[in-house]
Amino acid sequence: MRVLLFSDADVFAGTERHMFDLARGLIAEGVEASIASPTPSALKDHADAAGIRHVAIQKNGLVDRAAVAALSAMLKSGEIDVVHAHNGRTMLSSALAVTVARKGTAVATQHFLEPDHATKKGPKAAMFALAHHWVSARLSRYIAISEAVRESMLHRNEAPANKITVVPNGMHPIDRAKLAPSSDLRQLLGVPDDEVMILCAARLEREKDVTSLITAMQSAVRTMPRVRCLIAGQGSLQSALQAQIDTLGLAGNVALLGFRKDILSLINACDLFILPSLAEPFGLVLLEAMALGKPVIATDAGGPREIVVNGSSGILTPPSDPSSLASAIVTICSESGELQRMGKNGFDRFTEMFTAERMSRSMISAYHDAVGGSRS
Repeated sequence: MRVLLFSDADVFAGTERHMFDLARGLIAEGVEASIASPTPSALKDHADAAGIRHVAIQKNGLVDRAAVAALSAMLKSGEIDVVHAHNGRTMLSSALAVTVARKGTAVATQHFLEPDHATKKGPKAAMFALAHHWVSARLSRYIAISEAVRESMLHRNEAPANKITVVPNGMHPIDRAKLAPSSDLRQLLGVPDDEVMILCAARLEREKDVTSLITAMQSAVRTMPRVRCLIAGQGSLQSALQAQIDTLGLAGNVALLGFRKDILSLINACDLFILPSLAEPFGLVLLEAMALGKPVIATDAGGPREIVVNGSSGILTPPSDPSSLASAIVTICSESGELQRMGKNGFDRFTEMFTAERMSRSMISAYHDAVGGSRS
């Protein structure tokens, strides 16, 4: 089987990280996998560094004739059997390509609880609904990254239930030897070894609800003053969040780190990882924390409730509930052995459920189902 993973992004965010890990996993399972994206792009750079074949397809408008021509030519020649799209625009190009080629199979992964087309209003909503219906009829399979995403798709009538396969995201094991020494990093950050270091890595936007975490810290430090919460990320709320920290008198316990390239090293150095989002389609950063043996606190909404076993590998709290979040922080940090116990359980759950190997094997099965369906 020859599979082309197709993105039109020039960044390397969660979707592109998923594609890169999937390509590596598919190749390890004997699939001829390649990646298509614009050039230059971070995804191309990662593919080149890993020795993964890359196909340059530039982004050129919503109805991208050049992309359709390139994909249909590869399908007709047998260079690829399956084109796997990862957002709405690439889904359209892929559906058009299999229609033009009259050969091959198109599948698509839905990475979001509410994709962009679902937010349209008025005449645009009607136009996008018609276009999406046409595309959906020509895709042989949808992949949902979580049951939460699948339920959201069904609620929107995005596809029939028998056409959606849930394949949770997976990751390759993290090579800790490539990470910065934790003691050195904590020293640079000004966090003594006898302080509990909490880390949150998230965009500073409303949907990540970092404001609830800061509010929770005000309560948590009253019980356990030797705790430091570091927040890595950037976004439009940075100034407002810094003002909140200052107003609450938390400058000694909470700090905004801004954009960081060393997120994995930061996770490895922390004692507890927190993701306070209002909802997440999956929560790949939770896997990173679990793969490094860190206990996690996340909101009981969307993908995190499928990743975290409440009370075992971490704690789930209601969204936008600083009081519950503060209680979870105190519980997990103050009870003897809880950080270590939950961290170990999280690592065990990662290795059992969320490896790139498991994801890739499930995806191959979905591809076979899609190819069989497209031929019937």
